[in-house]
Amino acid sequence: MYKGLWATLLLLSSSLCAEPLFWSAEKGDLKYLILGSVHVGDESMFPLPQAIVDTLQASDGLILEADIRKNQNVAYPEQTLSSKDVLSDTQIATLKNIASQLQINANELLSSPPWAAALLIQMKQIESFGYSSDTGVDLMLMYKATTRNIPVLSLETVQFQIDLLTGQQESGKELLISALDDFNDAEKATHCLIDSWKAGDLEKLNEFSGLTELSPEFEQAFIHQRNTDWVNKLSKPSWLPNPEGSYVLVVGTLHLVGDRNVLVQLRKQGFKVTQQSNSKKANCQFKS
Repeated sequence: MYKGLWATLLLLSSSLCAEPLFWSAEKGDLKYLILGSVHVGDESMFPLPQAIVDTLQASDGLILEADIRKNQNVAYPEQTLSSKDVLSDTQIATLKNIASQLQINANELLSSPPWAAALLIQMKQIESFGYSSDTGVDLMLMYKATTRNIPVLSLETVQFQIDLLTGQQESGKELLISALDDFNDAEKATHCLIDSWKAGDLEKLNEFSGLTELSPEFEQAFIHQRNTDWVNKLSKPSWLPNPEGSYVLVVGTLHLVGDRNVLVQLRKQGFKVTQQSNSKKANCQFKS
């Protein structure tokens, strides 16, 4: 279950002042404050901890997965498959039912590439839960950095992400089928994911990571290879405005959990990685 949720959400007060997870990673004079993001959100996720805001203000830049504003001249491949081409009759019926619930034109979904139909279903469903990409953590920090004239830097280009998404087998059939299969369970899982993020519950986020059912090829392309590429780039900071500076790094939370996550790999590159946030347990369940 939930094999597609992370692609949109994450790919995410108490006496302990529970906070979303963030870490420091230091090697020599180079310092990163690393925050796990959820790419959608609501007002309950803000304000962010003051330590993050203060570090950003004094930093040499904000590093994101990609700066979505830099989308000029991006190119999409010629469409070769439609959703109706990769779905069984039963799956088409499920899609039509979901489209009706979300008030989406089913024929438009069926004529769209599978990856595009999957994203539209997921985002419309997430909006129905009360969340929006406009209040995603990375987007909010990007706006804050821009208004304060803090450089916004990218680990990837928008074109790379488009190529990754559109280049999956059968134009993203796996992502679309997961959106259909996970539809009925998604609300409970999404709310628990957001609650776990707000509480900084690392154990719960690791649990969510373990619930995903990605194919090895999909997982390698979307998680492991990107983690490795990012760590290689972060470890060789000649591309940064100040290679010995201080930066705030924001990536999807699920890139920071699991055995081959960004933090583990940074430690192997000689960084001292320390959790800076306070956590508590999230009182929720991903499954009924």
